[in-house]
Amino acid sequence: MSTPDPDLSQTAVPLVGTPAGTSSAPPERLYIGSYTASSGGHGTGVTVLERAGVGAKWQAAQVVEADDPSFLVLTEGALHAVSETTEGRVLSYTLSGGLLSAASSAATGGSAPCHIMVDPASGALVVSNYVGGTVGVLRSDAIDPSRITRTVALPHGRGPVLDRQERPHAHQVSATPTGSLIASDLGSDRLVEFVVDPVSLDPTVVATHPLPSGSGPRHVAWLGDRLIVVGELDARLHVLRRDDEGRLVLDHSVEVFEGSASTQGVFPSHLAVDNGRVYVATRGRDTISVLTPDDADGRLRVVGEASCGGTWPRHFAITPGVLYCANQGSDTVAVLPLDPETGVPGEPLDVFALGSPACIVAA
Repeated sequence: MSTPDPDLSQTAVPLVGTPAGTSSAPPERLYIGSYTASSGGHGTGVTVLERAGVGAKWQAAQVVEADDPSFLVLTEGALHAVSETTEGRVLSYTLSGGLLSAASSAATGGSAPCHIMVDPASGALVVSNYVGGTVGVLRSDAIDPSRITRTVALPHGRGPVLDRQERPHAHQVSATPTGSLIASDLGSDRLVEFVVDPVSLDPTVVATHPLPSGSGPRHVAWLGDRLIVVGELDARLHVLRRDDEGRLVLDHSVEVFEGSASTQGVFPSHLAVDNGRVYVATRGRDTISVLTPDDADGRLRVVGEASCGGTWPRHFAITPGVLYCANQGSDTVAVLPLDPETGVPGEPLDVFALGSPACIVAA
């Protein structure tokens, strides 16, 4: 296990890389948000790692202190983080040479924000407030200290898992191919579809789409024209398609790994599609599953499952040939090579010590 820098600070540290006098491509960067002492985590805030290029050593360039920056998103010249606290804030930073400078803070319109994304249609930031059960929308201008957040409450509902589904819980928002947005409501086993007015940024709910009872939808991703939803509570992937009336209807469901639906204490977390493959991280089992559509009937099937290189994998980022996994439970980030034929992760190339990592953005 390696530690990029034992004395992390907000100042840059030298990189090991290209010798002086030679040209090189822009450095690669990883932006990593962590849980901090505010929630019992071991992180400091947002960490910036850099390397000069493929094969060079990753170095810690900067750490910015923040309360529970558990999810991050990049926009042009800026990085935005949710502060997953009771108050609920968006922390915005400008970027210069890949390093962060605090710019502004704004309310998210709810409690415990756990996800942030950019609406391609309006350019606005869209935040999922987990405990609040709301979605907040605000302008992405990082240097505007007076941003007003527009909010929409998820429709009232609940699910059968009493300790997790007592009311709506917004967990993620994703864009659809038609310009609307989809919010996954873990608390009521529904997807809530809404649109954002491009001028006022007011969000309006236009449809709700039911999922299997007790599934607990967490994250979603598009695989072609089908929407893949990972159930945190039933450890299954639910594949949806649009019908002729525009509804998202269930095509089929599959287990994240064989026997997942009957295995206690496993909780799938992040879901991503890359190169036609579906990747799912599962906490409790501490693995990454890879699934692809069957050539015959299009149903997803498990290609392989591999260790996440740590414990309690919360999030991951994929770059060509590599998966970077934020292992919250082991306070590590694992660098996993991807098999060029199957896409299944191999043994870690490196493991970085980093307190309670929760989100990784590669740039």
